[in-house]
Amino acid sequence: MSGGHPRLLPAALALATAIGIVALAPARAQDSSSPAACPAGNLLANKRPARWQDVRGDVGLVTDSTITPEGAIWNAPLAVVLDTGASTLTYDLQATVSVQAVYAQADANDTYHVWGSADGSAFRLLGRIEPVADHGLRGRTLSVDGAPVRYLRFGEGVGDNFYSLSELQAFCQVPTPFPPKMNVKEAPAASAPKTIFTYWNNETSSRWELVLAVLGIVFLGWELTLRQQGRAAAHKRLRNGLLAAMGVVSFFTYFNFGFAHFGNLVHDWEWTHYYVGSKYFNELGYDKLYECIAIADVEESEGLRRRVELRKLTNLRTNALETTADILAHPERCKQSFSGARWDSFKRDIRFFRDRQSARRWDDLQTDHGYNGTPVWNIAGSVLANLASASKGQLFALAILDPLYLVAMAGVIWWAFGWRVTCVGLLVFATNFPSRFYWTGGAFLRWDWLFYTVAAVCCLRKDRPLLAGLALGYATLLRVFPGFVFVGPLLAAGVQLVRTRRFGGVDRRYVSLFLGAALAVIVLVPVSLQTGGGIDAYRRFVQNTVKHKETPLTNYMGLRTVVAYRPSEAGRLLRNDSYTDPWSKWKSARLRGFQEAKPFYVVLVAAYLVLLGFAVRGRDPWIASALGSTFIAVGVELTCYYYAFIIVVALLYEHDQRIGRVLLFLTAFTGFVDWRPHHRLPGWLDEQYTLMSAATLVAFVVILWEFGLGRVLAARRASASAVAAAATGESAPAPASAVAEVLSAHPAGNKTKLRKRKRRR
Repeated sequence: MSGGHPRLLPAALALATAIGIVALAPARAQDSSSPAACPAGNLLANKRPARWQDVRGDVGLVTDSTITPEGAIWNAPLAVVLDTGASTLTYDLQATVSVQAVYAQADANDTYHVWGSADGSAFRLLGRIEPVADHGLRGRTLSVDGAPVRYLRFGEGVGDNFYSLSELQAFCQVPTPFPPKMNVKEAPAASAPKTIFTYWNNETSSRWELVLAVLGIVFLGWELTLRQQGRAAAHKRLRNGLLAAMGVVSFFTYFNFGFAHFGNLVHDWEWTHYYVGSKYFNELGYDKLYECIAIADVEESEGLRRRVELRKLTNLRTNALETTADILAHPERCKQSFSGARWDSFKRDIRFFRDRQSARRWDDLQTDHGYNGTPVWNIAGSVLANLASASKGQLFALAILDPLYLVAMAGVIWWAFGWRVTCVGLLVFATNFPSRFYWTGGAFLRWDWLFYTVAAVCCLRKDRPLLAGLALGYATLLRVFPGFVFVGPLLAAGVQLVRTRRFGGVDRRYVSLFLGAALAVIVLVPVSLQTGGGIDAYRRFVQNTVKHKETPLTNYMGLRTVVAYRPSEAGRLLRNDSYTDPWSKWKSARLRGFQEAKPFYVVLVAAYLVLLGFAVRGRDPWIASALGSTFIAVGVELTCYYYAFIIVVALLYEHDQRIGRVLLFLTAFTGFVDWRPHHRLPGWLDEQYTLMSAATLVAFVVILWEFGLGRVLAARRASASAVAAAATGESAPAPASAVAEVLSAHPAGNKTKLRKRKRRR
């Protein structure tokens, strides 16, 4: 160091060291400070949360030291509602405090989590508020390990998806008694402003449908009584007016008199599946809808990420309910199918549908079973959906298609059968609880199959079998199960073939019907290969269908549903909200129950086919087809809303007016089961729809019996009585109607008719 004093260097070094020690002393003292402060009283008293997510209500109520009486309604005015499993409230305590205990009054049957953090970003779990075996808002306490925290977070409920919180308190010095005394304020039932929907809603609508079915039974019973009394012309103008009025009222009843979903015309849940599923079918197929929604949500905002992390969704490859951990770890598995422009379009459409629904409903939506349209349905679905980006205008324009289909359905019935059959058919259709508007009304092309199935029977009635075959073939390609309608015509044609032992003996109308169906396949399947991505779409559809067949649902209906049921394995006994899939044990039990009953099921199917064979023998093709539609309930297990096919059965009113009363008794019973006026009636969906399935099968068996074996046996008894009377010289003529019925169905009675038909040809 030139020019400096050599003795100053040690002195400078010593001074710098001393300054450093002094400067660092406070930091060291802070690092090794004494334990966090421990103030007395409620650490959260009257604090508002620094942050909250998916919470509905006044968050100030949570820390006002006021609680409801124990057991008050879960969404009482003094509580906030936690809309999703990701709902949280985060509090800043303003200083690091040692937390020893937490009190919460929250919905009783759910688990809630409590976390702590020193910096507001890294949180660790302090404990869980466990559920209790009671109902309503209930107070519970949690002992915490005294960890020093500045930020306290509550939420992420686990349970029945209905979460709420009325009071939250935290303590460093645990008071005596604990919990401390708080203000208790009476909590009346949660109230809302009264509107038209207070009085006219989904429940009152279903009760009205029950009343309408009963009115229909009374009316048809009155008409039957007049006919039996030989007064068929009595009060004709009045009766015609009443039936016409009931037909019109029934049509509007189905649409809830224009209120649709009571405040929402469009069924957004359905649209998310079928609009998005068809629009992006080439990218999503049948198994990536939910995982790609999850990735789109995460990319949308950081606030949505936690919701997605906690979301349970259906793995559409297995139909099992799973977490999103693996999906979020591999976003490339979804995005690799999209171009950049298509991914941006997909995220834009997902944002549109997400914004139209509540947070809870959006998360719940992804526990359903995805997009299930056939490759042929996808022709119209994908073309229409890809016309533009999702918007209110596009949704409402496309949502008009289903109502138009139903108007056309009523019109084609009127064309083929007349206004009386149309009115009775609408009565049955509108009062059948399983297929009410609630399920698929206001959706995207969900009633096309019904129109074409009904149109097929109507075309047969008007002697247009080729057109009928095209319609029924298209309906089958749209939803598969309408193909069971062909069972009736196949049995009828088979009986004719066996009887005559030559193909020329088969009614040519049946031949034209099957030819029309083949033509529909020849035309539509190649088109679907172009819109659906080739033959692989059919392979994936078959896999998807098999997967669904082996996934029990609580609203399934059919013979399989009935034989698989065991009272000891009902949903009310086996559902467990602590499982990732609360219904997993119930599903396994249903599958096991069906396997055990499979031989019995096969016997019942065979017996039903025998009944159906007798019923369609010698019948007109339209009758054979209408009777064949009943086999849908036997041959396949379907979700309840597809039981709208009951209107096809109602067309048999044209041939036998008692059919109207049988079907209205059935629809009234389904409404009665839903009403559940007595506690001994089932209250869970799986048991309710099992009971409705059994009733439907009984009604169909009664109809087949009346059209087949019942008439044959009645005629034989009448013939035997006539023979016995002749032997004794008495006069005992057989009932003309029974004899005529047997002659029209019996092979010998048909020979003349067949010869005449052959000569005409």
